[in-house]
Amino acid sequence: MIENSILGIIGIITGVIILISTSGFVYFMLSAYKYGSIKDANKFFGSYMFNNPKRYIFAFLSIVIAAILLATGFIASFIVSFFMNPLSIWEILSSATLIALAAFFIIFTSIDHPKAFLNYIKFLKNKK
Repeated sequence: MIENSILGIIGIITGVIILISTSGFVYFMLSAYKYGSIKDANKFFGSYMFNNPKRYIFAFLSIVIAAILLATGFIASFIVSFFMNPLSIWEILSSATLIALAAFFIIFTSIDHPKAFLNYIKFLKNKK
């Protein structure tokens, strides 16, 4: 029972993190569209990626891990369903998948370093 509540809390926290970082990324793209051009946004985002290559390698590595965990969860839950309740395996693997997806969204959208994005939005507003 305690295990289920811990996994539920992990799911809620990672869901909130994914929601916040995705909305921040959408805000960045809408600001780039409103105040600048797509070319400016691509140039900024591309230069940020090139200046931080380890960060984005880790981001895409975490999404690959999430995909592998998700696929493993589906396969294992279908195989185990003949012998026992598959929810015990699926709960653990889905929680690990959510953690890996949250890591991807945090790193890729730079929610842990939003200063670069906010500086760019200020630059676009002043440019106009």
